[in-house]
Amino acid sequence: MDDTPDLSRTNGCKNTAKAMGLVVYAGPTGGHVFPAQSFSEGFRKRFPDSRVDLVTCLRAKVLVEKMPKGIFGSVTYLPEFGFPSGFSWKTLKPFFLFPYLVVRTFFFLKGLKPDLCVGFGSFVSYPGMMTAHWMKIPTLIHEQNKVPGKATHWLLPHMDVVAESFEGTRFLQKPKVLHTVGLPLRSFMLQPLKASREEKHSRLFTILVVGGSQGAQGLNSIVVDAISALSDEERSKIAVIHIAGQRDEIWVSKRYQKFSFRNAVYPFCNAMDELFRNTDLAITRAGANTLFELAAFGVPALVIPYPHAGGHQKFNAESFAEKGGLHFHDENAAAKDWLVEHLREYMRNTDSLKGVARTIKTLARPKATDELVEIARKLVETYENHKR
Repeated sequence: MDDTPDLSRTNGCKNTAKAMGLVVYAGPTGGHVFPAQSFSEGFRKRFPDSRVDLVTCLRAKVLVEKMPKGIFGSVTYLPEFGFPSGFSWKTLKPFFLFPYLVVRTFFFLKGLKPDLCVGFGSFVSYPGMMTAHWMKIPTLIHEQNKVPGKATHWLLPHMDVVAESFEGTRFLQKPKVLHTVGLPLRSFMLQPLKASREEKHSRLFTILVVGGSQGAQGLNSIVVDAISALSDEERSKIAVIHIAGQRDEIWVSKRYQKFSFRNAVYPFCNAMDELFRNTDLAITRAGANTLFELAAFGVPALVIPYPHAGGHQKFNAESFAEKGGLHFHDENAAAKDWLVEHLREYMRNTDSLKGVARTIKTLARPKATDELVEIARKLVETYENHKR
């Protein structure tokens, strides 16, 4: 039996739980930072007198500054920490940086005395979460992807509790305690779940192209080539909204200007919920955030996973595809023709598209944030009881 409390019943009631202090560690990209934001929003909503401090690295500053104010009590930016491939002076950098980060983290945690440390992956989380373990502070990590990164693998034996987004995450060893919760989505992303998707009044078939918070050059090239391969008549029936990233925005716009069809190209978008709500088909990468957002809005997708970073996105895509929630193809020379074929099929047969939409909707985990907050609460409570 699920003993997670119904958090909706606490609305308007005074919260008598003790104020808690949490430190959250998250890496530089939206794939790590957005789940950290979601969890922190949920925790502050449930325990409004509590404090959550974020530790990340400088590359995440542009994302953090766009977040709503008041989620974090403070934000600390650490130097980038990782292990570059090959051999150069950069290869030696982590060996000098790691001891510095551990010492800095020790005094940081000693000053804050947090009740819990929560990690959301990437190397920036490793020194902090390991130091928390050594200091006997309760530790919880959330793994977003089907195949974890090195930092998660290294932390796994030492963490008190592990939560996963995808069932059957490929951990190298079994966690002490494991929960499958899905991926915490930012609060504004969950609001459309309370009502059906808006009816689209345009006769045009609306396609949303998005490669993640930073755009995706390989995906952009394939999509633009595929749109170019459609006939004038086919293009006249579609509208394309393309989130191309700052680097590719100009050339994507110029390519689209050669053809007469409705399109809008942006470097970034802070209102993805509005776009998802009015999209017939998405063409995306396979980041965990993207897939669970698509599922939340019931948006069918054609997915071309990012081929690097250990190929982890392909495993994310496979997890949804094997349940019928999407179709995906590797980023290679055949991807353009595959994309053109599926675009034409879906434009001709919208009933099949509706079937995929219904299926991906069943993969949504709208309670992920609430579940992770409850796991965190229970972990703090367990530690408090052991200290008595």
